[in-house]
Amino acid sequence: MADQTTPANTPAMDATAAKPVESDLLKNIVSTETGANEAPILGEAPELDTSLLHDVKPQKSVLLVSLKVLFGLLFVGSLASLAFFTSQFTNTFDFITSRFNIPNVSADLASTNAEIISLQTDLNLNRFQELKTSLDKFSYDGDEYLRQYDVAKSNTSSDQEKADAKTAMAQVRANMKTSFADAREKFSKNFTAPLIDSQFTEDAQLQSLYDDKLRTAITDKLTTLSSGKDEATKADYRSYQQILKLVGNTVLKNILIQTDFNSLKDEDLYKMTKKVNSLIVNDMTSVQNIKMKRIKWSDIIDEINHRTMLVDKNFNENFYNSVGGIRYNSYDFDSSTGKISINGETKSATPENFTMIALLIEQLNQSDLFKNAEMRSFSKSGSTDEGYLANLRLTFDLKNNPNTTKTN
Repeated sequence: MADQTTPANTPAMDATAAKPVESDLLKNIVSTETGANEAPILGEAPELDTSLLHDVKPQKSVLLVSLKVLFGLLFVGSLASLAFFTSQFTNTFDFITSRFNIPNVSADLASTNAEIISLQTDLNLNRFQELKTSLDKFSYDGDEYLRQYDVAKSNTSSDQEKADAKTAMAQVRANMKTSFADAREKFSKNFTAPLIDSQFTEDAQLQSLYDDKLRTAITDKLTTLSSGKDEATKADYRSYQQILKLVGNTVLKNILIQTDFNSLKDEDLYKMTKKVNSLIVNDMTSVQNIKMKRIKWSDIIDEINHRTMLVDKNFNENFYNSVGGIRYNSYDFDSSTGKISINGETKSATPENFTMIALLIEQLNQSDLFKNAEMRSFSKSGSTDEGYLANLRLTFDLKNNPNTTKTN
């Protein structure tokens, strides 16, 4: 009778089929248990036949190839750009660029800047020559104006002389206005030209550059003319020396540009003319400087006599011996200090000599020419019958003495 747990249609199991099949792995494991000298559990590593891989190639990728080509082009382009800009902005490859006549931007720029500087310097030299001509004319007319002004303001000039001087001043003033306007217009022009250079971006830097170049150009001309012996060459030499004094003369430039000539009064024009003449050098200003340093002794004597007559009505009337008064015996003038000394005497029927001297000192101090008048010594003798006689020794200073800078 069949076992009920076994299906009826299930074939009987083969005895051999029920026995498990031994694998190589199992055999190796078992073999390790048999002895210590047997092979490892996994046995020897098998050898690979690499000859089978010789004909194996990776699969081609279009993207990878494209990236390689792009990288190569970028690398070559970078090197070409580096070489190009190096050749344009440096002189590293000058031996190549000059051989193949390849333009260099940096060299061309430097050449252009140098040409601009040269042309502007030549233009500036011509302008300063024209400026000097206008200033020479102003100084020439200004000399006459200063002379007439001194006459008009002098205490020793007659009324007619003062009137004539004022008429002459008006005529000269018109000429001075023309030359002043010409000089002002020339000084107002731009003496610089822009450059493509990072070193000269400020106006002050450009102005300094062109001033230095102009000075160098004038100095070169002076060097060339210095060996000349004829009068024309000597005149040119002096002219360029005078022009050199005008370069960079900002004080003179400011006076010309900022001054409203029409609004100047006679005294203002007188002072401005003197100021301009002190800032420029030409033949006329050289003469004026000599005149300014020269003391006009006749005016000093006339002023002393004028002030003395305000105290002594009979002064210089030859009444001293009979009437008395003031008499001067000697004058002394120290040009280095501007100090004047007078020696003389006073004579009076009454003992009022000191009062007379005090009034004289007061009149001298009120003068526009003198200051610091004082009596150094005083001595008096005499009687009512014979009159009173006093020695006189006065000292005083010139105001605005041209030969000294001493001021009080």
